[in-house]
Amino acid sequence: MPGMVKKLSYLLLALTISGCATTYVPISWGQGDLVKRLSREDLFLSTLFNRYDPDRNTLRVSGASFDEVMMPSEVKLHLGAYRPDTKIIYRNLFQQYTEGQLRSVMLHELAHHVWYSGMSAQQREDWRLYLATNPSRLQAMVRSTYKQGTDFDSEDFAFAVEYARPGDIEELATLKIITPEEREKIMKLKFPPKRADLPQGPPLVRTAEADRSHEGDNGEPQAKDQKNPKDQAPHHEIY
Repeated sequence: MPGMVKKLSYLLLALTISGCATTYVPISWGQGDLVKRLSREDLFLSTLFNRYDPDRNTLRVSGASFDEVMMPSEVKLHLGAYRPDTKIIYRNLFQQYTEGQLRSVMLHELAHHVWYSGMSAQQREDWRLYLATNPSRLQAMVRSTYKQGTDFDSEDFAFAVEYARPGDIEELATLKIITPEEREKIMKLKFPPKRADLPQGPPLVRTAEADRSHEGDNGEPQAKDQKNPKDQAPHHEIY
């Protein structure tokens, strides 16, 4: 027994030195009204909730919190979690969320719920085959960021739902994860068609213009060695 206590003491000391623990609480804890409103008013969220969690059980506040050990620099990036054993969506207790961040966490973690509880083995395999022929750069991010033992396929699906491309939404409908009608509504919201009444193509009459090669896209002067924001890699929170 003394030997076991000594080993546990060394383990706790190592955890204290190498990292810290962040606490996850049910996402509705202290945010219940906002979470429930988003689950009903946001089109993508309400589509998935109404089909895969109509009673909003993943948002219940009765579940126990849990801790996860990570480096201090990682705490601010881990905004949410989903546990298949409790089927509850969690948020980081120590984070202050904007409404947009809370929506993203809900969408990402709800996608995990759909993957584990709403999709058949065949649907999951068909999604893997789809991503194999239509890879996303987020897949590389998942594999370079998440620790070994992570269900990479589930993370791939969750990030694909959160940052859905047109083809991803089409595939959700093809696999009958959403209906064709739901697909059309989501596509119109995320990728609205260009207005037909706006001028298309180059102007018919050209006027003399000053040289604007030294200006940025917004018309403001741009330093020669300044990187264009379009060339910078996007930042993604880790869930």
